[in-house]
Amino acid sequence: MSNNNATRHGSITRRSALLGLAGSALLTASEMARAQDQWSTIVAAAKKEGHVVIYSAFVGLAAHQDLKKDFASKFGITVDILEARASEVRERIRVEHAAGRYAADVSENGRTTTTLQISEDKVFDPFGPLPKLGNLKPEFSSDGMRLPIFAIIYGILANSQLVKPADEPKSWADLTDPRWKGKILSDDFRALGGGGVLFSVLEDHFGQDFHKKLAQQDIKFSREIPANERRIARGEYPIYIPDSLTAAPTLKGLPVKFLVPKEGLPYVGYDLALVKNAPHPNAARVLMNYYLDKHMQEVFARLGLLPVTTETLTNIDPTIAEIQKSKLLGTTDPTRMNQMLSLAKQIYQ
Repeated sequence: MSNNNATRHGSITRRSALLGLAGSALLTASEMARAQDQWSTIVAAAKKEGHVVIYSAFVGLAAHQDLKKDFASKFGITVDILEARASEVRERIRVEHAAGRYAADVSENGRTTTTLQISEDKVFDPFGPLPKLGNLKPEFSSDGMRLPIFAIIYGILANSQLVKPADEPKSWADLTDPRWKGKILSDDFRALGGGGVLFSVLEDHFGQDFHKKLAQQDIKFSREIPANERRIARGEYPIYIPDSLTAAPTLKGLPVKFLVPKEGLPYVGYDLALVKNAPHPNAARVLMNYYLDKHMQEVFARLGLLPVTTETLTNIDPTIAEIQKSKLLGTTDPTRMNQMLSLAKQIYQ
């Protein structure tokens, strides 16, 4: 999203969300008092509901355990989280709505899937005003249906013993250098996931000719992501693409280095969305606001996820924090997802 578009969407959000603190300077004292009273009413109702259910497509997210404990401690509200693949979360919500059996309050999914659910399944409602909404960075502004909470950023993982600093790829285009032929391990470009994201973003940036050159590098595809990272650490391959920064904490101390090409890092944003006919709508909104709280954004940042708010965060590993300042190259377009996967299959046979 361009900065102009982001600013325009952000302005629309602030006008429609009275409780957005970023717009507080434009509100009268009476309007602010009324907004605070309205939010206090929502929090009180949420505590009476006492429960909230998340369907999450981020399987194994360590922040979930912290969230459950801290949210219950702060609000007295129990959080239940069902984790499954993105397609499974989408299908479960769709089937439950078709049957009139509503169990989920909040969906936590990648922006591509969330967008498709909004446009095709129509299973979400606008989440309304949230106090923390004004803290979002312009590039992660909300449209009132999708609430950005963090992003996964992707770079290049190199074995620091096999790849000398002078030889490190400085650009994504450097991967087509003949020196790397037969030496690149990669997540599968032809499937949903990091590989599919990288293919789409690099196709948008460099065009098909780049991918045709890269396809001549005899890339080894593997969908075993944690195992792939360990293979780089063991020296089986010098380079792995694309690698998520979330791997950094688990790879600390191993002979690997996360490289940031000069064009920037591809990314995938994760959103929360309020499910229609949510059994606990007030608790759902309080939870969504809590995801933008400084505490949760710091939890995400420490895990190598990109925070989406403008607040200054602390206690982040300096190396990870520096990478999180990197330029973003782009993300996937939901309307072209199938087209990109089909093209990847044609080029990388």
